[in-house]
Amino acid sequence: MPVETMLSFLEHCTPEARLGFRVVAQCAPVLKGIKISNLISLEPGGWLQIREYLSRSEIVCVFLYMDGEREIVFLYRPRDLALHLERTDVRDFLRQYGYENLDIASVLKRLRERYRQYAMGETEFPHELGVLLEYPVRDVEGFIENEGRNCLLSRYWKVYHDPKEAESKFRAYDRAKEQAMTEIINGWPLGRIAVSQSAASMI
Repeated sequence: MPVETMLSFLEHCTPEARLGFRVVAQCAPVLKGIKISNLISLEPGGWLQIREYLSRSEIVCVFLYMDGEREIVFLYRPRDLALHLERTDVRDFLRQYGYENLDIASVLKRLRERYRQYAMGETEFPHELGVLLEYPVRDVEGFIENEGRNCLLSRYWKVYHDPKEAESKFRAYDRAKEQAMTEIINGWPLGRIAVSQSAASMI
């Protein structure tokens, strides 16, 4: 999509549409049902607005951390995240960081506390967040081992294994973003852009 088109939209759109554009720009793969979760940083009050916009979709919107300046918000598709949490490699990784109960509610409670500790400067970044954002476990492990250096590819995440598979996903994410941005510019509300999972296979 031409940059001029996006800039013109942002110049003339309503505050609600501008917020929707921001969510689309950062979370399109989740909105389009090809990724289980995304993270977005919003100004105070943004979380409640996004939750309302997506209230009739299959996407759940929860905050991980908030202070007077920002809200760190986690958007996810419950069915997909639940299946993700059943994977052996995911469960083994999370247990290394103190996740004893691996149902969604317990995982998000633990993640919220871990993120708060990080935001307060009490501990290191909660690297398990990458796994919950559906980054391959081996890539998250590679990131930790290499301290973020020496990756084979860097786009939506830093890739340390199987760049061919990662590139395929990146292209799918790009297509989802292009479609979602076209829809928001054409006046679609977020709830309509957030397709049902049954429709996701059409993308």
